[in-house]
Amino acid sequence: MDPFHVVECCACGVAFTIPRPASLDRYYPGEYRAFGVLVTRILSTLYGFRVSRWVRLKPKGASVLEVGCGPGLMLAAFHRRGWQVLGIERNEGAAETARRALGLEIVAVSVEELPTDARFDLIVMFHVLEHIGDPVALLRECAKRLTPGGRLIVNVPNFLSWQSQFAGSKWLNLDTPRHLVHFTPLTLAETMKRAGLTVIEISFASLEHDPYGWVESTLNRLTGRSNTVTRFLMGLDPFGPAVLLSFVLGAALFPAALLLALMSWIAKRGGVMEAIAVASQP
Repeated sequence: MDPFHVVECCACGVAFTIPRPASLDRYYPGEYRAFGVLVTRILSTLYGFRVSRWVRLKPKGASVLEVGCGPGLMLAAFHRRGWQVLGIERNEGAAETARRALGLEIVAVSVEELPTDARFDLIVMFHVLEHIGDPVALLRECAKRLTPGGRLIVNVPNFLSWQSQFAGSKWLNLDTPRHLVHFTPLTLAETMKRAGLTVIEISFASLEHDPYGWVESTLNRLTGRSNTVTRFLMGLDPFGPAVLLSFVLGAALFPAALLLALMSWIAKRGGVMEAIAVASQP
């Protein structure tokens, strides 16, 4: 495995992965986020709960753009609730797979390549911004495409979380080199401010990622392996003794992981944070 390090900028406090690969294609295999049927159904249910909260921000029939929509589970949840949806994916193969599966509009273009008059009531970046080498530039393009009063929702791992501090280099959500930038609540808000956005709300609870993050990060420390369960669930590794052991240990660890997740949410030190922002006033 190639060696990577995380360094913090003395000027702004944002942490970066170095060295940055010239191309990240080899780190995004075709199976990346290609979960099986059971995991997909679980995620679809959990994402549905999250979308149910988000749709209350705007009236029914509003429009949403999801940047980095993956298999389109969140877009599908918005569509079921009567929203107009558009998704963006990083390559045409992934976009075509999601289009065939869901019948929704998903394109393989960048935000800046969208029509200049395209405007959205809600723009969602769910675990995307940490993968972007220049997050300010992307956020600026998103800010331009919000309707008056529109909202931008960004979910990223919390580099200041208890999970991160406990697991260090073994933290599930460190995920170098795919994660190029590592945000704290302060640096996320400052990054958005530089892009012409103002954070109006930030929260730290993630039922999809937090308890699981505690389990996988603890397994990483105990076994010395890297994300064994995640790699199996994504179809990257076959089932074997290491995977079986991780499932057994994970089941034993889950009650404590759930308790730690709940405590971290209360302390505002959850493993994942969600920021809701609006375009700053000129």
